[in-house]
Formats: sequence, structure tokens, C-alpha cells
Amino acid sequence: MNVLKVHRAIRAVAFSLVILPSSVAIAQPAAPATPATTRSQVTLVRVKPDMVNEWIDLQKNEVVPAQKKGGVTQRIVLQTAIGNSFEYAIIIPFPDFAALDGQNATQKALGTEAAARLAAKTRKCIDTQRTYLINQVTDLAIAPGTAPAVRTQVVHVAAGKQQDYLSYVRAEILPAMKKAKAAGKIAGYNVATRGVGSQAGEITTTTYYNKFADMDAGSPVVQMLGQAAADAITAKGNALATPVQAIIRRRVADLSF
Repeated sequence: MNVLKVHRAIRAVAFSLVILPSSVAIAQPAAPATPATTRSQVTLVRVKPDMVNEWIDLQKNEVVPAQKKGGVTQRIVLQTAIGNSFEYAIIIPFPDFAALDGQNATQKALGTEAAARLAAKTRKCIDTQRTYLINQVTDLAIAPGTAPAVRTQVVHVAAGKQQDYLSYVRAEILPAMKKAKAAGKIAGYNVATRGVGSQAGEITTTTYYNKFADMDAGSPVVQMLGQAAADAITAKGNALATPVQAIIRRRVADLSF
């Protein structure tokens, strides 16, 4: 009888060892999903100083109507206030690379020949131009509406640390920014990874304000959490990424829609 009990116990242990790996696998948490993004095309245009007014008139009276007619659903134009002089950032949605096939929005609206003439007039006003893609991380966005004042910081993230940096922003920075929004200190906030056409590893964090004077109060994180707590948060971020550039811009309402 004792021998029978021993045999039964051995069989029970053996069975548990067989099913254990699959049970553990089922219990393991799923890998975190890659954050959802919204892709846009950014065109940085530096206009010749003596042709700024002509370029603005062309954009307002010819380019914007053509883009609307050609199917562009949104366009944000930001003028650099502190940074590269006579520089404008034009941001439009870029849902997929099929957008590069066939005619662009201006060609669809005006026809090939008229679009070419408009492009030639615009080129005469431009000193340099650069285009790249950005991917806005949707769960790190606080909608800014049409806030007129914009501060963007560019950071270079250490190799292999992009998701760690985004997790850091999500856990440490975003809660403070939400408090700052609720308190009326900022108008909005977003984070975007830069893609094709830009330097590898660059991420932008953009804070929107209802007026430029609100920037005089300093960091929203310091305002909400205090200097000591903000310093500790900044130290965590500096271990993952290096600040590269800060730019102050203003939204150009007449050229945006």
C-alpha cells in the first residue's frame, strides 16, 4: 500500500512538471505595444529676407487655396521667432507613402502646367528648403487648439533607448504637463519621433502656450512639482537623451487651416 502511494505521488509530480511550462507561459504578461503614432510631413523653408512678403502672399493667395482644393486636410505653419531667421515650418498629414505616387495636391487642383508655374514663383523666394517626416506619439499629446506660441525642444536619444525615453516622458513629464494645462499654464503638449529625412535618434517635445509671456514663468514641470522634484526628473531624462536644440515659434494663422 505504501509503495502504491509512492508511485502515485511520483506520477503526480511528473504530470505537474509536464504542464508547468505552458502554465507559466500563459501567466506571463504580454510585451508592451508600440505607441500609436500620427505621421506628418515637415517642410522647413528659409525664405530670402527681401522676398518674405512675396512668399507669404503666394502662400496665402495661391498655395493654400490649391492645397485645400487638392485634398490637404490640415496645414500648420509656424514662423521661427527665436532660432533661424526667416524660417517657416509647414506641417501637413502624411498618412502613407502612396502620397508620393502620381500628382501632388497642387497639381490635382491646378493641373500640371499651372502648378509648375506656381512652384517656379515660390522657388524664387526660397533660400533653402528641407523636408522630413515626424511621428507624433498620440498618447503623449495634449491637444493645443490654435495656440499661437510654441516652444520645441529637440533631444538626441541614446542608441536603443527610444522606447525607454518615451516611457520616461509618459511616467514623469506627461502628468505634470496635464496639471499645467488644467492650471492654465500651458495650452498643450506633444511628443514626436523624427523619421525619414532627419537625423537618427531625434525626438521633439513641443509645449504650446496661449501667449509668449507665459514662457516667462519657466518650466511647467517646475511650476507644478517644485524645483527639487523637477531636478530629479530632469536627471532621469538626461541619462537617456541629450538636449540638442530649443526653438521658439509662432503660429501663422493666415497660412494654417
